[in-house]
Amino acid sequence: LFSAIHPSQRQQWAETYARLIVPQGTLIVLLYPLIRRGQTPPYRVTMAECEVYLKRYFVLVRVDPNCRCTEGHEGNELMSVWKRL
Repeated sequence: LFSAIHPSQRQQWAETYARLIVPQGTLIVLLYPLIRRGQTPPYRVTMAECEVYLKRYFVLVRVDPNCRCTEGHEGNELMSVWKRL
């Protein structure tokens, strides 16, 4: 989860996935929590922040704000799909 990574390490996270995923490969990112703010993981995240780190290596294919990935997280998570450049 992107939110489990301390904000100071998110650039390194993006660079690592860029090295691991082959060109035209897919990266699926679950963003949670969108609302909660805290000093411990999971850290609050936004789609805009995720884009800042990934747009250099990936193109955004799709965002699903209604992914219903985890019961009880409705309205507080979204899934994004990225294609490696």
